[in-house]
Amino acid sequence: MTREVYDKLAGALNTRSTVYPSIPCDEFYVLAEELFTPAQAEIASDMPVSPVSTEELAAKMKASDAAKLGRQLDEMADRGLVRVKEKAGKRLYELMPLVPGIIELQFMHGRADERTRRLAQLFKSYGKAVKNMPPPAPMPAVTEKPKARTIVIKQEIHGKTTVLPHEEVMKLIDKTEYIAAGTCVCRHQGDLLDRPCDKPKDNLCMIFGPSAQFAQSYGFVNLISREEARQRINEAEKAGLVHNYANSQDRYIDLLCNCCGCHCFLLRAAKRSPLPSQFVIANWVIDIDDDACVGCGACIDRCWMEALKMDGDLAVRDINRCIGCGICRYVCPSDAMKLIRRETASAK
Repeated sequence: MTREVYDKLAGALNTRSTVYPSIPCDEFYVLAEELFTPAQAEIASDMPVSPVSTEELAAKMKASDAAKLGRQLDEMADRGLVRVKEKAGKRLYELMPLVPGIIELQFMHGRADERTRRLAQLFKSYGKAVKNMPPPAPMPAVTEKPKARTIVIKQEIHGKTTVLPHEEVMKLIDKTEYIAAGTCVCRHQGDLLDRPCDKPKDNLCMIFGPSAQFAQSYGFVNLISREEARQRINEAEKAGLVHNYANSQDRYIDLLCNCCGCHCFLLRAAKRSPLPSQFVIANWVIDIDDDACVGCGACIDRCWMEALKMDGDLAVRDINRCIGCGICRYVCPSDAMKLIRRETASAK
């Protein structure tokens, strides 16, 4: 019976996002049991995709004690499993995806206690198990029927993150009212597993918008100013970190990670792919001015995707491997490297 509950949970998590799919296997069950009690997994599996009140969920689950259900939902929020939002004076809950969402909130606080270390190991074991597994089948569009109306939710199954260059991240910061930041998830996991990274990690995972308010109010992260966010992004750019944005239009968590290719599971998977530019959403690509290139080769080691190489005295780019992060520009002494929209790029 317990595994059936967690099988249902996997389906519910995949309905929210498949950036990192939930695939039932021994390693998934152990991870899921650490995160969710069986009762919480049952509640999560019954939650609709849209935010729901305690009373609405109690009616759906035919639960006789709505107050008890509310306490259980609040405990799930404390554990970083569901997000809480207020709308028209009503308290609403929504189940977050495994990634981006639940896993990040287990590590962004930066703690190194026994449970966090255990979660790091369990997530590593699960990652190894699913590496060669086929992804779950796409979930069908969700139709919900609250009260007497039928609402069709146009739902995207998010399977990719967007790589943003420095300028686009700054635009995002400028238009965002609330920004919260915490410890880099992947590099913190590396520390916990005795595989440290020399790249900075403090306040380099960022959450935007109302999601930032929720995460801060439950103690997972701290709110920061736009100016501090810009400073952190500049620090990331200097360190050669890729800006990965998981944008769900304020569904669940809008998360900006500043990633290294040695610890980020998404970048590592992209690098293994024969076409990294198709593994992520890469709207930009590097264009090299041959006349300006001085052939120093400083950009070569900077590229996590191995998209650059020397051809004689000039640096050349593989358009299929370039993900448009632009971190190579930082070390170019002659300003020979520009970012252009991918659809306008030549194949050279």
